[in-house]
Amino acid sequence: MIEISWPLLLTQIGTFLIAMVMVWKLFWGPLTRMMQDRSQRISGDIQRAESGRREIETLEADYHRRMAEIEEGARKAVNEAVHQGNLAREKIIQEARDESQCILEKNREDLAQERKKVLRELRGQVADLSLIAVEKVIGRQLDQSLQQKLLDDFLNEIKAAEKAG
Repeated sequence: MIEISWPLLLTQIGTFLIAMVMVWKLFWGPLTRMMQDRSQRISGDIQRAESGRREIETLEADYHRRMAEIEEGARKAVNEAVHQGNLAREKIIQEARDESQCILEKNREDLAQERKKVLRELRGQVADLSLIAVEKVIGRQLDQSLQQKLLDDFLNEIKAAEKAG
């Protein structure tokens, strides 16, 4: 059978307890503190990483929002420029039409004035030729009052013919 030596067992238990206290004080405490420090460092790193991820997500959302605003602003600017260009084009076209209409009216007026001038000159020449023809037919020179009367009658007939035509 097995004999138990009580003094040896008590000594071994005492030695074990002393060794446990020493291990606890010398190794387990610093090891526990080191593990807690490491756990806290890892936890801090995880929190910083999570905070960085949230910040990146916020910055990314802000970036996309700003890009959308910039695109919308650019689209509005392009549309406004196109609208202003169309307005300027229409204004230039209208001004050109108005100017051409003015030039056309002026040319018509000038043509009418020139026509009247040519008709006056033509009447004068026809009247002079008529008087010369009458004098040649009659064979003598007409006096001033008779010339004026014949000329007025002739011009009235031409005006009446123009109005009728």
